[in-house]
Amino acid sequence: LKSEQKNFVRQWFRKFRKVDEHPHIASEEIHAFATLLKAPPQAIAGYIRDRVLIAREEPTSETPLSPTSPRPTGGIDAQRTSSEYNLRAANTHLEPDTLDLVEKYVVGSQRRRTQGDGRRSVNEGHFKCTFGCGYRTRRTFDWRRHEETHEPQELWLCHLCRQQHDNGNPFLVNRKDKFLKHARDSHKDFDEEAVLDMSRVNFRSNFDPICPICGEFSNTWDDRCKHITTHYEDEEFQAKQR
Repeated sequence: LKSEQKNFVRQWFRKFRKVDEHPHIASEEIHAFATLLKAPPQAIAGYIRDRVLIAREEPTSETPLSPTSPRPTGGIDAQRTSSEYNLRAANTHLEPDTLDLVEKYVVGSQRRRTQGDGRRSVNEGHFKCTFGCGYRTRRTFDWRRHEETHEPQELWLCHLCRQQHDNGNPFLVNRKDKFLKHARDSHKDFDEEAVLDMSRVNFRSNFDPICPICGEFSNTWDDRCKHITTHYEDEEFQAKQR
């Protein structure tokens, strides 16, 4: 962005956004800025996230972040969408050993898989993996869950396992259902939802905001998935994919 464009964005936030207001900004606002300033929406979103909102996100000594603090939801403040995203830099609030485990897990999830690695023997349906591994399904829920095996958005690191054992291979997973099964099987004396809550990692995730089908920009992972779903549910698009 040019300096005058950046100044306009900063002044708009100073005039119309309160300091203590949750800094959510909708995709409609991003595109309005882009139209008004004649700039790419990706550049607008990146500047707001990295320069304007960063001061609002920084934890203070009075409100320290912990691995189990609730994550913000919605808006570009909730997720890093920049191609310059660095996992370790975005998650410095985590304990060093937790950060090491998270990095290893996420990097392993993002490894490129072959076309034949669909993670199950039958792959049928119009919802197709956007990461190119060949997975297909008929259900939106299954498709989104599969997408998150490539780009984890939430993580749970079992708090009880780490307390009870000097565990060199702690239970870390990105699927809520798998974690709840672990809690039921391994910690039967504890409420599974309580174990889930205490084990949630305050992980600041990343994702590619550009739709691989049409190039549309999304502010959040949730917006991305909803948008791509509209393509897969379109009968004309389905016909072209057959």
